[in-house]
Amino acid sequence: MTDKFSKDRSLLDEIMSELRFLADDEQEDILECILNIKEPRSYPRVNKPIEVDILIGDKIIQSHTKDLSASGVFVKSRMNPDIGVPAKIVFSLPGQTRPFKLNGTVARTDSGGIGLYFSDLTPYVREHLEKLLKRVSGFRS
Repeated sequence: MTDKFSKDRSLLDEIMSELRFLADDEQEDILECILNIKEPRSYPRVNKPIEVDILIGDKIIQSHTKDLSASGVFVKSRMNPDIGVPAKIVFSLPGQTRPFKLNGTVARTDSGGIGLYFSDLTPYVREHLEKLLKRVSGFRS
C-alpha cells in the first residue's frame, strides 16, 4: 500500500510543479477540465470573452463572459444580486448578425462575478445556441 501511495504522491508532485508555472487563467482552465471529468456538464462551456449586457432589476451590467454554455453564463461583475432574481441577457456571437435576447435567473454569485442560467429557452433555441457555441469554441461534432 505504501508503494501505491508513493506513486500517487510522486504523480501529484509532478502535476503541481507543472501547474505552478502556468498563468492564473490557465490554472483555472485546467481546474475546470478536472471538474468536468468528475461531473460532466450537459452543455460544454466556451471560455472566450464575449460582450454581454444584463439587466437585473434596474441595474445594467455591461461585461464580458467568463464562460458561456447553452444552459447559462458566468459574467465578471462586482454586483451581488440575490439568488433567484430574474435577468435579461443580450449577447452576440461572432459571425451572427442578430443578438441573443434571453431571460435568465441568478444562480450564484461570488467575488468573480454572477452565474445566470437561461430560463424559458425552447429546445430549438437551446440547440441552435449549442451549435453556434461549438463553432465559436472550434469544437467539431
